[in-house]
Amino acid sequence: MKNTVSLLIASIVVVGLLLTGCSQSQQKTQDEPVAVKAAITTDCIVHYYKTNASAYITRQQHGYNPSTGFFQAVSTEPTGTVQCSLMKDNYQSSGRKQQTLSDLPNTFWSKNLAVAVFYSFCGGGGLLETESMFSAENIKIEGRWYRPLKPQWPSGVKLTLLQSLDTERIEMVQLEDEQGGLAWLINNYNLRYSKELLERLPRMIDVFDIRNGVASKELMIRFDYKDIQQAQTQEISN
Repeated sequence: MKNTVSLLIASIVVVGLLLTGCSQSQQKTQDEPVAVKAAITTDCIVHYYKTNASAYITRQQHGYNPSTGFFQAVSTEPTGTVQCSLMKDNYQSSGRKQQTLSDLPNTFWSKNLAVAVFYSFCGGGGLLETESMFSAENIKIEGRWYRPLKPQWPSGVKLTLLQSLDTERIEMVQLEDEQGGLAWLINNYNLRYSKELLERLPRMIDVFDIRNGVASKELMIRFDYKDIQQAQTQEISN
């Protein structure tokens, strides 16, 4: 009888230790830090131009990782927080549509816009590897010559990086989406040198609608970068 009781007590102790170990293991997994994906963090003022030429102005935080194709944008709007993230062809967004704001796009962000801004900022700042990109015949836009470069992504749309023959810098990005009825020309300019990143990075990005031709382009969105920093080595916990 004593042996039976002793075995029962020992079994309870073992089970208790196993449950404690599982609980500690689960807690460790939940507290395991997740590395921040952005290598560059920015703060910018954004002008969304309405059909009557007035602008809705908001503040956004953008994150970039040129080597992985990562882009993220976050802003706080009257209808709540709007956030989107891009990892090459994988695009996700959250937040309510801006239904209370008239004469604006259905949403502040889309996959096409995220792709266009990523390539404009990273390409214009010399942060992309372009040697492997397919180069087409030179073209002339607004009196200047450019070498068209074709990146490997995104799929489903026609996106071209336009490298100036004069400056050898990617000054514009052209995006065409026949299915979505879009034709954009994205211009990056006002470069400033970053001591942290050792590159001259664009502080202004303009997105133009060119469905009626480049000569009749209409400004849709302007991104005005006020601060650009190399992301600090940090970890965030769930």
